[in-house]
Amino acid sequence: MKNIKYIMYLFLGIFLIGLLGGTAHAIEEKFLEAKFIGNEAFLITDGDFTLLTDFPYQSGAYGYMEYEVDFPAITGNVLSLITHRHLDHFDPLLFSVQSWEIIGPREVTVPLAQNKVIKLENTMLVGPLDITLRKTSHANVDHLSYLVTWAGRKMLFVGDTEDLGVLKDLPDLNALFITPWLHRKAMMNKALPKTKKIIIYHHKAKDIIPDCSGCIIPTQNQIIDIN
Repeated sequence: MKNIKYIMYLFLGIFLIGLLGGTAHAIEEKFLEAKFIGNEAFLITDGDFTLLTDFPYQSGAYGYMEYEVDFPAITGNVLSLITHRHLDHFDPLLFSVQSWEIIGPREVTVPLAQNKVIKLENTMLVGPLDITLRKTSHANVDHLSYLVTWAGRKMLFVGDTEDLGVLKDLPDLNALFITPWLHRKAMMNKALPKTKKIIIYHHKAKDIIPDCSGCIIPTQNQIIDIN
């Protein structure tokens, strides 16, 4: 009888290990793709949930990228993740007519309809996203950088900061979204974190990024797999 119970527990253990392993594998294998809109704006989706980084912004603001987007097509579970209030990153009027939720510094969110605003915490769970805030500096505005874990992938969005501290104490990344100026500073100081992909953003269309031969320098509407 004891032998039968032992065999039953053994098979149950093997089954649970297989089930958990299969679940972890399924999470890791879930597709995640990022479409470059312009400036620091990406539309990232797994087919069910959509993350918009620094979008909507004012097209062409300060001489940066213009864009065309079918706003009515961006529906469902949508989160807008904003680093700071400058118009080349966020346009409150454009956002106000959308049904999306938003995370951003208080300078960004206080004037908005509060039923759309997700309360800031050091770490937040929003849909499939695990978001960690990093308070960083830029000009004279409130500025946040974000570490986002999604389907097992880890992505860092630095925003416009020039603070190398944002690149410290990080897990291995799947994608680092970084400006040309912070990338250059990090290269000079040997401060780049370990990452599978370096994705340059907030560049201009014909910018040449030095010491960046392994980087992805996206063109508008380019789609990048996050794996």
